Amino acid sequence: MAIARQQVVPAFLVSPAVLSSCLFVLLPVVCIGAYSFWGHMVAGAVDRTLTLENWRELVKDPFYGTILLRTVRLAAVTTVLAVLIGYGPAYYLSTIPAKKRGALVLLLFVPSWISYIVRTMSWIQILGRNGLVNTALQGLGITNEPIKLLYNDFAIYVGILQYVLPIMILNIYLGLTSVDRNVVDAARTLGANGIQAFFRVTVPISMGGLSAGCLICFIWTLGSFVTPMLLGGPGTTYYATLVYENILTQQDWPFGSTLALLSVLFLTVSLAVYGRLMGLSHMFRETR
Repeated sequence: MAIARQQVVPAFLVSPAVLSSCLFVLLPVVCIGAYSFWGHMVAGAVDRTLTLENWRELVKDPFYGTILLRTVRLAAVTTVLAVLIGYGPAYYLSTIPAKKRGALVLLLFVPSWISYIVRTMSWIQILGRNGLVNTALQGLGITNEPIKLLYNDFAIYVGILQYVLPIMILNIYLGLTSVDRNVVDAARTLGANGIQAFFRVTVPISMGGLSAGCLICFIWTLGSFVTPMLLGGPGTTYYATLVYENILTQQDWPFGSTLALLSVLFLTVSLAVYGRLMGLSHMFRETR
């Protein structure tokens, strides 16, 4: 009786998460998978005859692969920049007293209380031709005319970084909490200087948080839609925008579903490769 209860209770506790995953993750993927094998008719109608035409068009036209690679580059560069910018603040958080740390972590997430769309649109006023940055540069005499900072890739990188940076800092900080200062001091005692101790002791031990932060930032950026649309301007196309245009603008649900399913498959393969190379156990390692 006790053994049966030990088996039933965990299954009961995990069942809401499993059910939610099936309803809100697995079922939508199955639906877009079915749509990808149907045809497109006029006025947004769907021909439910099975066909491979959507996949043939996707493979035949190099435009879609180019957009996917461009989006992957955006995600990769943004992730690297988030690591380079976020590691310092995260390391500082791990070294200060708990009382100050709590206040700084709260301040880190204060911008999240404002709508993401509002925060993204605020960069239009900051980076615009008559925005804060150009006004300051011209006022200081650094430039004689406004610099084009808006409606290009630079603005997209800035807009996405302000979104993913807090979560990257938090994940790196959580990884750094597993670093035993005695181990670092022991490395210093054995002759390692500060830089050597950091790269050979601190970074490897904190790799769990760093890996989780990189994975989250990469996935979020790969699926980013609002920022490229608002800050990229006309003619700036990334993969999520491409899916949006096919489904809502052109009313081509089958081909839009094909594009979306390709993104899901790409993320699945990327996660498998990432786990093979880095080891997902890094992210779930217990703090000792």
